[in-house]
Amino acid sequence: MKPTTKRTRRTLFLAAGLLLAAALFYLLYLRPTPIKTNFFTTVDQEHTIIFEAVNEGMADVQLLDVLVNGGQRAVKAELAVSYSLHLVGGSNLEGNPDIAFVGLGDMPLHPDRSPEDKRAALGQSPRIPLNYGIRLLHDEPIREVELKYRYLGLTFKRDISMGRFFQE
Repeated sequence: MKPTTKRTRRTLFLAAGLLLAAALFYLLYLRPTPIKTNFFTTVDQEHTIIFEAVNEGMADVQLLDVLVNGGQRAVKAELAVSYSLHLVGGSNLEGNPDIAFVGLGDMPLHPDRSPEDKRAALGQSPRIPLNYGIRLLHDEPIREVELKYRYLGLTFKRDISMGRFFQE
């Protein structure tokens, strides 16, 4: 085998670095967001909205802030945590002992589990969060939600338009 020269090694390191940078760029910026919103429910003539938040990523997501209708701070924003298979949505959530409402940044959203893992986690101590939702209250109908969160140490923003689902 022929010994490699300094220039060849430098070129190989540069190529490997560029390949790693391209892979990180794809994973962090071009890949779809880990936060998915599968459904939402409105209450009080669209002044209160509850939507399911699912972390489809590979690491925890920390919610940082939620803005509504083009950058306004919501009157109230809460993270709803379900410790059962009950999805966070609809009404009559307040009296349910398996659903807790906490501050938006009080706990991370863990990666979503398979249905088998969720069934296995039922009844464990300490209780394991199985489903998440975000409840927003605002003094005017909510048409757009901007969700800011931290994922893999980086801050991201996700815009969720609600206007197309409502009557104008």
